[in-house]
Amino acid sequence: MKCEFVPVLIVGAGPTGLTAANLLGRYGIKVLLIERAERLYAFPRAISIDDEGLRICQALGLREEVLQHVLPDLAAQYLSHGKLLVRAQPSSRRNGYPLISTFDQPHLEEALLAGLRRFPCVEVRFGHTLDTFVQAEQHVLSSVCSSAGKRQHITSTYLLACDGGKSPVRRALGIAMRGTTFPQRWLVADSLCEDDAPARCITFFCDPVRPAVSVPAPGKGRRWEFMLLPGEREEQLLTRANLRQLIQQVGGPSEPHIIRQAIYTFHAACAASFSHGRVFLLGDAAHLLPPFGGQGMNCGLRDAHNLAWKLALVLCTQAQPGILETYQQERAPHAVRMIRFSSLLGSVIMPTSRPLACLRDVTLRALMSLPSVASSLAEARIKPESSYQRGLFLSDGGLFSRALAGQLLPQPIVLVQGDEPVLLDELLGSGFALLRLHANPCEAFKPLQARIWQRLRARCICIVPATEPVQASSQDCIYALDSQQEIAHFLHGRRDIFVLVRPDRYVLGAFHVDREQAFAARLQERLFARRKTLMAFPCVIFSRKAAYSCQSTMNCTTV
Repeated sequence: MKCEFVPVLIVGAGPTGLTAANLLGRYGIKVLLIERAERLYAFPRAISIDDEGLRICQALGLREEVLQHVLPDLAAQYLSHGKLLVRAQPSSRRNGYPLISTFDQPHLEEALLAGLRRFPCVEVRFGHTLDTFVQAEQHVLSSVCSSAGKRQHITSTYLLACDGGKSPVRRALGIAMRGTTFPQRWLVADSLCEDDAPARCITFFCDPVRPAVSVPAPGKGRRWEFMLLPGEREEQLLTRANLRQLIQQVGGPSEPHIIRQAIYTFHAACAASFSHGRVFLLGDAAHLLPPFGGQGMNCGLRDAHNLAWKLALVLCTQAQPGILETYQQERAPHAVRMIRFSSLLGSVIMPTSRPLACLRDVTLRALMSLPSVASSLAEARIKPESSYQRGLFLSDGGLFSRALAGQLLPQPIVLVQGDEPVLLDELLGSGFALLRLHANPCEAFKPLQARIWQRLRARCICIVPATEPVQASSQDCIYALDSQQEIAHFLHGRRDIFVLVRPDRYVLGAFHVDREQAFAARLQERLFARRKTLMAFPCVIFSRKAAYSCQSTMNCTTV
């Protein structure tokens, strides 16, 4: 039996797996993506995408393709007995996109799948199931079976499990999920609206008689969610007559066109470990979030964005494999914060006890009387910020540098070539970037002497303060006018520091102009392995009848 080699094997062609494959494809890494289904799933499951999720789609080079099927800039309101408790309508565009949007998952997955056709190094095989896998010191040996019953052995350097909440890979590794399962069951139905312009607002009906949710979707769609009450039978509520009655009770149309309905139980759980050896868990395989914060799929996209560039560096022998340990350090605590946030929102929506619901209403109305709290809730600032406390970060020892490390860089609109507006990430590119706030692009990066910046191929980007004219242009760096003054605000106006931005847009580190050499030495030690050629290794497959071997060499582009 022939043994096939591929640097990265991805299991599962949902949004997380497709995103990881696109990112690795952009880095020139050879990838095989397998999916047990014969095609993409035809019905929506996830429905909410936030500003960070859209920013990641931009990083894939698929911004326009994805935005075609997004309903952006929504509000969220919480009602009790028909009266408003809280309304959130965030105005922030910190990441370049609205904080609350909905999307059509089948169209998103189609766009992600079509995006893979750009990369000859990426192959997708539907109708293929991972049967078994065994880890060795230098590789993972997997047995894959097609829907026709054909078995194949695949050797990969790394395996990414994007195979869902019931992840067979996670179970095979014996990694436990820690958390809770909500006792409540929910009926979820997707419909098409007759109204040409449905209200652009997500409504949470916090009624103790029956909590419910109404979510507008692209293409005149709307999702309805209703909590099942004790003693209610699933088959009874799934009938079209009962479903229409429930929708009418919350102000919906009398004859909704239902395209899908299902019963769900929600979970709030996180894997005890996000990796084991050369196998990594991403998306629902690593964490399960209640839907109330709309963060389930978004967390999976963040997983892929965090891990892909690190894998690319390691596979191209430009970084030590030890940097892959930071995937767990960075992503697990953030996923836990998002689980707690989503659970908190669920505790606001779901009380069916009238005294408890009354206490909630009184408490929220009292909080809303405080201007600072009302502003925070209206702008959805209760959502945890995306920042990492531990991981692949450095500072020059200064307090300000330590504060910047691990923060997500804002993405404002900046002006280039005089007055052309572009989103900042378009200038950053797909690799590392060095930023400095300075009025003179010719002088901004002259103090840099370390060779590591060339080795990183870091783009030098001078951010010119909006209040000053550009003093001179330079061919050695890109410059842009900080027209919205967001970067100046992020850097507290400091012009004496350089900011090193990772490919996933987090600040790897910041250093004062006089501390470059010390920072570069620490970065060299932390990040890079000694340069060498990746050697071919034999993969040996043992069966009862014979042993087979094959030999492959990975070719990859420089990151």
